Formats: sequence, C-alpha cells, structure tokens
Amino acid sequence: MNCWEILELEPTSDKKRIKMAYEEKLKMIDEDAEPLAFHSLKEAFDSALFLSGTIIESNRPVVRVEGEQVKEEQAKADRTEVAKETPEQDIEEVEPQQFNENETSESIYEKKPTNHVALFDQELTEIFEQKDFFATIEKWTPLFSNQLAWSSDEHNQIKDRMQEFLLANYRVLSREVITYIGSFFDFDSLVKEYKSGDYFCYSWSEIKQVPLFAFDIYRDISKEQRIQYFTNRYELFQIVDNGVVNQSSWQERLDWCGSVTTKDYDVVTLEISYLLLNDFRMEQERTVTTFKKLLNEAKALKEGQELDFFRTYYEWVKNDEATNDVLTFDKSELTLSITIIDLLMGYVYFKLRRYSCVKECWAELAQKNPSLFRENELALLQPAEPVQILPKKQKGVGSYLGAIFLLIVAVVKIGGVISRNSEDKAYTTPSEIQNLFSGERNVNNNFVTSSASALKESENLYDQFVYYFYVDREDPDRADFVETNLTGHAKEMAQKLTISDLPELAIDSKYAFHSSPDIVAEYGPVTALTLLEKEEPFIILQEDHDEKISTIFGTGWEILPKDKFDALWADIQVRPMMSQKFFVIYYLLSDERKENLKDNPEYTTENVKKMLEKNSSMPTAVEFESGTWQISQDEEDKLYTIINDENNEHRFILSYDDYGRLEHIYGDKWEKMEEVKQKLIYDNAEETIGVY
Repeated sequence: MNCWEILELEPTSDKKRIKMAYEEKLKMIDEDAEPLAFHSLKEAFDSALFLSGTIIESNRPVVRVEGEQVKEEQAKADRTEVAKETPEQDIEEVEPQQFNENETSESIYEKKPTNHVALFDQELTEIFEQKDFFATIEKWTPLFSNQLAWSSDEHNQIKDRMQEFLLANYRVLSREVITYIGSFFDFDSLVKEYKSGDYFCYSWSEIKQVPLFAFDIYRDISKEQRIQYFTNRYELFQIVDNGVVNQSSWQERLDWCGSVTTKDYDVVTLEISYLLLNDFRMEQERTVTTFKKLLNEAKALKEGQELDFFRTYYEWVKNDEATNDVLTFDKSELTLSITIIDLLMGYVYFKLRRYSCVKECWAELAQKNPSLFRENELALLQPAEPVQILPKKQKGVGSYLGAIFLLIVAVVKIGGVISRNSEDKAYTTPSEIQNLFSGERNVNNNFVTSSASALKESENLYDQFVYYFYVDREDPDRADFVETNLTGHAKEMAQKLTISDLPELAIDSKYAFHSSPDIVAEYGPVTALTLLEKEEPFIILQEDHDEKISTIFGTGWEILPKDKFDALWADIQVRPMMSQKFFVIYYLLSDERKENLKDNPEYTTENVKKMLEKNSSMPTAVEFESGTWQISQDEEDKLYTIINDENNEHRFILSYDDYGRLEHIYGDKWEKMEEVKQKLIYDNAEETIGVY
C-alpha cells in the first residue's frame, strides 16, 4: 500500500487533513506489539507530508465520505445493540479510584464489571497493586486491549482516570511507559490552562520528561517500599535539577534510599551530580576523593556512559586533557539532569572565554542560585546595555559592501536552483550596485520594495514573520499579524517585545534566507530559517495543531540550551525522504552535481559522497524524470527505498544511517548487495509512488 492508502486519504496538499488522518490511525496501533505497522504508518505520514508540497488539488470527489458514513452508522448500531443487551440497572457505578502505596488487594473487585469505565478502574487497580508496573510496557497493554469498544463518553472518563493516575504516580514511571499511555489520549493537544484543582494540562510537559532512569532495581526492593523508594529517587533528581543546594532535604532522602538498597546505579550518579553541584571546579581535595570513591561504586554496578562523561570532565579539570573531548561528548542519552550538564559545560566555555556560550549554559541557573558562582562569573552573566542601532542611512561603505556580497550570493544561489531558461530577472544591474553605495535609506528602491512586499504578501507564515520583525519593523499591521497568527508563549513574547532588542539582519528579500520545515518528535511542526552562508538558523518557529506560531527559538526570543538547539537543528536538516530526493533530483537528474554536492553535504555519509563525486561525470539520467520509488525493509526492519526508472524497473536500492543520510547506494556500477537480501527487499516493497 502507498502512503495515501495507509492513511485512507486521497492525495492532498492539506497538511491538517494528513495530520488528522495520522492521529486517527495511530490510536488503533500498539507501537510495541506492532512495530512494523507503526513504522509503516509513520513513514506514510512523513511521505504524505513530503508529497503534499507537490500536489495541486483537483476537483475530483473524495470517495471516502460514503465509507466513513457507513462506518459511523455501523458503530452507532453496535452501541445501540450493546445498550439493549446491557440493562441500565446491571451497570455498576464505580467512584474514581485513588491510587497510592497504601492500597491492598482487598480493594480489587471480586466480580468483573460490565461497564468499560468500571472495568478499566478495576484493571488499573490490579496493575498498581502488583508493584511491578514501573517500566514494563507489557504490564500496561491489557489495559487498552479493548480501547476500540469504548464509547466517546467512556474514552473521556478513562482519560480523566489516567490523568489522575499520572499526576499521582509519574515520579515512579519510566518515560517509555508514560509515552505509551499518552499515545492513547493525545495529551499533547490539550490546551495549557489551570482548572479548579486540576493542573494536568500544565504538568504534562514535566510528566513526559521524567528522568531516563532504570527500574530493574525494583526486584531488590520489598513490595511495600518500591513506591516510596522511586519517589525519593525522583526527589533527589529534582534537588539537583533545581540547582539549589538543600543539604538536609538531600541527605534525608539519600539516607532513606541507602537503607533500602545500595545497588542503584542511578542514585550513585545523582550523588556525583550533587557533589559537583557544590564544587564543579573540583578545587577541594574532599571533592576529588569522594568523586573517585563514587565513581568506583558506580562502575561496580554498571559501566554507563554517565561515568564516561564524568571521567572526561575530571581529566580535563585536573589533568589538562583535551577540551574537545568534553565539548564533543554525546550527551543526548545521559540520565543526568540538564542542570548539571549546563553547569559543567558552562565552566568549560568559561575557561575557553567563549562567553556567549557561558551565558547560554549559566544564565538561568544563576537566577535560581547565584551562590554557585563567583563575582567575576556573575558579572559576565549580567545583561549588556542596550545597543543603539544607527539608522540605515548612517551606515558606512563597509556595510553596503556586505549587502552587495549578500545580493551576489543570493544571485548565485538562485541561479543554481531555477531553470536556465527562466525569464525572471536574477541579476543586479550596475545602476543598482551604484545605488548601494549612495548612502540613501532606500538602497535599491524597486528591488527592495517589491521584495519586501513579496514577503508580506507571501502565503508562508515564516515569510510574513520575517517581514514584520526583521525587514519593516515599523509596519502598523504587525499587531494584527501577531494577534491572528501567533499563540501561547510566542504571542506573549511578541506583544511584550522591544523591537530594537532583536538583532538587525541583512534581509532584503526572500532570497536572503532559506527555510527548513520538518516534523520533530516532542516539538511537532517546526521551520528553521537560516541566512545564506550561515551554518545555523537565526530562528526556529514552532507551530501548534492550528498552524499558528506557538514558540520562537532564537536571539531575543526563547533560548534553548545549546545541546538541545543543536539536536533540534540536526533533526530538522536531514530526513531519509529528503536524502532520497537529493539523490534523484539534485544528482541523477542534475547537470550541476559537483556544485550540489558541495552545497549539500548533510545528505550523505563520507563514503557515499566519494562515490557520488567519482560518478559525477555520468550522463544526466533522464530515464528517472517519470520514474517511481518504493518503501521496503529487510529482516531487521531497516528502512530502504527502491528507485525505479520510467519503465518501472528497479535500478537503485538506497539505505540510510541513523541521521537519515544516504549510507549506501546499491546498483549497477555502484555498491553490490547480496542477491538473497536484494530479493527480500524487492519482495517486501510497498506499492510505487510516482512523485519524488
């Protein structure tokens, strides 16, 4: 099946319809029990979003409407039949259950209720009282086995039950279990608001970001102590994460955990974190002695990457080892608090005198607990005096040279993208260049005015955003734009913003920057905007389900810690389908292969890049202009795509690394694949897709 059939959609350019179809399908899949189905659905979703930008809607009728009506009528009939078979007086009314460590097996119903909500309450109580539910998905799957039979009202009641349960118990659940539970109720879409005594909407973001702790240690803990133990462990993490040293509260919880077990690797790494929170410079001899002792204790339990990170930091602080080892250490999967990571990385940057990075790491922590830092460090973190921005007409010749350079770069970039036969003007005349040197406010009146107008009138929300905040900052329509197109935190920031606090960027037209839209886990739809010849975006816009800008990451807006920003940017840049598109459109069908390889190194591994350079002189492969492609996988569910020519004959098999880059290109005069595996991939191929 192709992506549209999987989603049960006609090909469409409406991204909102695609998202809605995906969410409906996702509710019917158990991600852990049906990994292949989940993988296929996710790939179908990504493919449909990718293809939506190439589709022009036609006037053909949507054939699903009748089918949907039949399904709805059948579902209504089924519910009526159930109501007839289950007299109202036989339905047990069960009050919402409270779940805590004091409950016993006596609270379990002896008789299975017939009402779905009552049955759910009973089964949830049974799961809780076993005290082995902390991290095992299989313990939770029976709870949702009959989800499709729930009525809409029952689904809402059960959702309320799970909100109560999560609020009371998220501290003792793994992130995988929380994500699994959340997938049935779409908690991410809830509006963040306070209700009478109910803070779930506000708390969900914290709940789903619980530490990546392991829970296997529960087998060494008595059943009666497990809930309290894991709660205390979470509170230890919170003390470190808040960055406020509270010796009595810390020691009380640590001693209690130690009285239960001393075999918990995560607790020992928390001890190391707390030790460094008190002396991150490692200047005290007692710190070094205790650090080595705790490191050995943790190593005896597990050789984890957290210990590697601590060792690397210690070798840099005490033995002058390579700074780069600390800076390049992969911290994405560490179970450590972001506070302790920022604290240590900030000290590295401080020693390197990279003060902008120091501010990113330490600014928030210094507000929580300034006692952690010395006077010279705190002085560095103070906000700078506002910089007076000179009017454009007072700029010197050097600034206009920079503007000329950007224009020329833009022309070169545009020339590599548009057709050689394009009749659009893509050059700067001598008279326009002369105007750039003139010092007048309107540098190139016709060019700039039309470009600014194009940004303002663009259908792209990000073009309009750039216009109002970085091109024409005095346009009176900005307030209306903010009111209509921004929401939540982004709207609040934009309304309170002092516009002169934003950096002044050399943006004269839409060709001065490029956009990178994507869908990223935990962020949803995002668009990164990057100036030409810059490696990182100057801003990243996050959208909500209504396609309004909900968060703005960038200077003058919301600041993400550098490691999170880098991870988000890396995720945005590369997707398997984009790497495939690069190979077909910008390599096979292009006569500017070397230039495209140079300009887009992110889509290939180093080995593939060398192959592409080696074969760059091959004739333009026009046989793929009307070709097709197919999704497939091997015995380990690794993703492959098959590239077919205009006759629908298999010509290439592409594979990708963990970052979505082209890792292998199998085909004639390229890499060779074993015949058995090649046959398997061809046999597993889904139906062809005709748009790259």
